[in-house]
Amino acid sequence: MKVPKLFNNWKIFESNLGFAPSETIKIKLDKYYKILLAENAKYNLTRITSEKEVYEKHFLDSLLFTKEHKLSNEKIIDIGTGPGFPGIVLKIFFPEIEITLIDSNNKKVNFLNILIEKLNLKKITAKHVRAEELARIENEHYDIVISRAVAYLDVILELGVRFTKIEGKVILLKGPKADEEILNSKNIAEKLKVTLTAKQILKDTGFGERINLFYTKTKSTPDLYPREYARIVKESGKKHA
Repeated sequence: MKVPKLFNNWKIFESNLGFAPSETIKIKLDKYYKILLAENAKYNLTRITSEKEVYEKHFLDSLLFTKEHKLSNEKIIDIGTGPGFPGIVLKIFFPEIEITLIDSNNKKVNFLNILIEKLNLKKITAKHVRAEELARIENEHYDIVISRAVAYLDVILELGVRFTKIEGKVILLKGPKADEEILNSKNIAEKLKVTLTAKQILKDTGFGERINLFYTKTKSTPDLYPREYARIVKESGKKHA
């Protein structure tokens, strides 16, 4: 199959990640974009629809953290994945990983299942479920918990930490207010038994500063967490920001 000529989408990966996507990846990303556009016309999946912006603000942004943490064959869960960012993108670039995508929006999960089938992706599951409910079932089940721009720092940390194995990672893809969120979240990391072990600051991505946070789980999650979602949000540091 011949890869369609685009606006030179592929150069942004090479210049920001240091490698050019394979022909297989190019074909899958192009198909992903077309399916996203078609399904977005039926129901709202994303406000960003131009080819250039989808490739930069969704596809590339989903991958920038891999400069800091190289993926191999880990078991990963993507919380609040929406239309598959970063989960589907990661699966396309790193087919050896095993990944679970979860979202509380059933329409988005239906879209994910369409993508999984049409892109012929393996070792990937999409679930319509709330994170705080599934975490109790899949306790310490994953090597990596990842989430991109889903919730305030203390909220997403609490929702995700129970999924993670001890010494596993919680990777949060954030924007320029990450430091403010850390400050306002006070001692939540200590309570959840995680430690901020790395911070990736990306200033020259072409679409604004990105800050990605890497937490390591040091001990089992206390039984209290995660609490009910409404209570987590009510007591979030965002209320006091």
